[in-house]
Amino acid sequence: MKMKLCAIGAAAVLASMANADTLFMSITADNHYALYSSTSGLFSYHGGNELGAGGNPGSYNWSLPEQYTIQSADRVFIAAWSDDSVAQGVLAQVYNQNETEFHSGNAAWSVYRTGINRGDGDPHPLVEEIAGHVGTADSMNLWQAIYAGEANGTDPWGTVPDITSAARWMWSNVDGDSDPLRGGSGAGEMLIFSMQVPTPGTLALAGLGGLLCTRRRRA
Repeated sequence: MKMKLCAIGAAAVLASMANADTLFMSITADNHYALYSSTSGLFSYHGGNELGAGGNPGSYNWSLPEQYTIQSADRVFIAAWSDDSVAQGVLAQVYNQNETEFHSGNAAWSVYRTGINRGDGDPHPLVEEIAGHVGTADSMNLWQAIYAGEANGTDPWGTVPDITSAARWMWSNVDGDSDPLRGGSGAGEMLIFSMQVPTPGTLALAGLGGLLCTRRRRA
């Protein structure tokens, strides 16, 4: 009887957690990105990096990451585009409140090539534009596996502070290009990266079939 009550109690706790997940994100991109989320189909814009090539602060717009806390989202999206020269990629450190890692390069991410070109100085896309692209990619099954490159600390970027070395630079695969992170990109920019946000309850049930407790891990 005690075991049954324990299972019921755990299920109740997990149910209460199901809509309360939080993501902690540090993001940068070569050259540009903007961050969005959706909750029950309602899209939100959270910010992005500098519109020009320079950083504020930092030498370049990718030199220092921006940090975000996103609560109760179903999905998160990173729109990214380059200046079509030298190198390009997105680097992100992502944890949820259970300390599960969803860093850039993780298979939880997928990418959609919009075919729309953006460059230095272009404003971040409006929420309505991103919602339209996501709707197209969803309805036509256009999401693809990402290209996951080297970890934070590799050339030509060096080590970006405040992002774990477990995060990998990611971009879209390009036919005939073994390394789409380097050289001018022809990846159908702008790109949109998407990740479904698991709830803490879902992760706990998947991992243990019951209530799961974890210690915090830091990068």
